[in-house]
Amino acid sequence: MAGVMEKLQTIRFDAQTRIVITVIFFIVALIVTAVGMFVIRIDVSEAQEFEKEIQEEFERLDDPRFIFGNNLLHTLIMFVPIIGPIWGSFVLFNTGAIIGIISIARGVPQIFVFLLLFFTPVFWLEFGVYSVAMAQSVIWFLQILRHRGKKEAVRTCILVTICASILLLSAIVEWVMIDMNVS
Repeated sequence: MAGVMEKLQTIRFDAQTRIVITVIFFIVALIVTAVGMFVIRIDVSEAQEFEKEIQEEFERLDDPRFIFGNNLLHTLIMFVPIIGPIWGSFVLFNTGAIIGIISIARGVPQIFVFLLLFFTPVFWLEFGVYSVAMAQSVIWFLQILRHRGKKEAVRTCILVTICASILLLSAIVEWVMIDMNVS
């Protein structure tokens, strides 16, 4: 344990290291979402019934405040040391599963839907935020181990504020896309 702590003390959490950790979490987020999409095995009629329920839920909650609140809640949990990446993986896996079910219901190949995600601004905004939150969760935990948790808590608060602002923009864009029936 002492060797690990000594090694931990040598790590510099400069901007470059933080970006690398965030990119790693972005890639992990993609993989987890893709796994959620592609492991789903459901017949078309079940998928169509499930999609109908999802659409009813969307219609009931067709409000950017709900979209923002939901995404912010999940993001705040993703910032929590240790718990954050676990929760984020759970949320992203389920998101992938829902997208996979919708693609099955509509008869669209899942790989096509997965690739289409890259063309939506909501994907880049939300996945970017989730990646930052999960990366910061790990960095904050490591800084706590180094007895630098208070200083990192300030950085975390700044990042929470920035991420909340991005999620607000994303919620508005997502709401407009849903309203225009683009999604």
